[in-house]
Amino acid sequence: MKLEIREPEVFGVTESSVTLSLTVHGATGPVDATVRLRVDGELRATSEGVAGTRLVRIDGLAAGTDHRIDIEVDGADAPPRDRWFPERVTTLEAASAREVASFATLNDLHFGEPRFGGTMLADGSYGPTADGYPDVDESESDVPYWLVMNEDAVADINALRVGATIVKGDIADRGRTAQFEVARRTLDRLTAPWHAFLGNHDHYALVEGDEDGGEGVAVDGYGLLGQPTAPRTLDLGGWRLVLLDTVLPGHHHGVLPLERRAWLERSLEESRAANVPTLVFMHHQPVPPERRHTYPNTIGVRPEDSVPFYELIGRHPQVRAVLIGHTHRNRVRFHPAAGTTPFVEVNCVKDYPGGFAHYRLFEDGHFRQEVKRTSSGRALAHSTRCRGFFAGGYRTFALGSLAERSFVSPAAK
Repeated sequence: MKLEIREPEVFGVTESSVTLSLTVHGATGPVDATVRLRVDGELRATSEGVAGTRLVRIDGLAAGTDHRIDIEVDGADAPPRDRWFPERVTTLEAASAREVASFATLNDLHFGEPRFGGTMLADGSYGPTADGYPDVDESESDVPYWLVMNEDAVADINALRVGATIVKGDIADRGRTAQFEVARRTLDRLTAPWHAFLGNHDHYALVEGDEDGGEGVAVDGYGLLGQPTAPRTLDLGGWRLVLLDTVLPGHHHGVLPLERRAWLERSLEESRAANVPTLVFMHHQPVPPERRHTYPNTIGVRPEDSVPFYELIGRHPQVRAVLIGHTHRNRVRFHPAAGTTPFVEVNCVKDYPGGFAHYRLFEDGHFRQEVKRTSSGRALAHSTRCRGFFAGGYRTFALGSLAERSFVSPAAK
């Protein structure tokens, strides 16, 4: 039987590892054939007993080194090289400073989402299915896909033994009480402290009425999650983490009005005076005026608030990055007014590629990011299914480049 190695992706790199995903197919679908991974001709890892998407990590590699990764399966041709599975992969440079802390981020968890996929409507919502535009429904299995993805991401984060997890909004898909309650039960499984702020979806209920049509009550997402409101700050390993609020309740786009920017400026002045490396977290991505009419910029922070925000970040060289959710994609952008500070978007938890970001903080003021794909078999099956949604365009949109998923930030400016 002829076998085929399908959709290999180099998903992440560190200074000592490379992580790949792939599937081996036979005549009737995925098979559990043994996979051998060679690095520069040397056998470094094997995978067997998995009939479905596999996530394989190769450890013990040399830092800052260009490697050739080959995938071998008996009875299968070598897979073609492309942008997802390039000829060479370079590990990150070695760290010369001491690691002082680590944390994970989750964003766009969407507890309670009824379906994902179909056609994409002008406002960014999901329309009806069509040829090339399938969907997945939460009722298709005993455990809704969004609960699978969130429960298993929590398990993976616990295995990393991070010092904290930051949740960057869109926790409850429609901002409803029951959605926040199951989200809290799930996030409370994190073994390290977790810190959440809300996104636009978390405010969509605003007021819930009772089943008899009686007077509604306001939905307090922060209270239901047991979290302090944003904006606020916390400290981790000698770094300052600043959690912003970019939501205009009831609206999809984000705002950073004068009073919120004033609060941020006071906070940043404090960390600058203390010479504390700082990370800023927000749900919506800021948008420059010249890009305001392209999706998903149409649902980002309005440009009239984004421009002064860029300028504020540019005045504070202790800000090492702005870490963002909302867009469901991996992307790193720079804005001239903000200097060399990267603005980093990370894919959502609930669909493709389905996962979270892992950050390591260092004493010299630099950090390292590795976006990680949730590793359980059931999570990989769901996220792989979603990869080809939206006429096959979702992979390109959501995955981004390897350099936008795994990178070393600049050291202290």
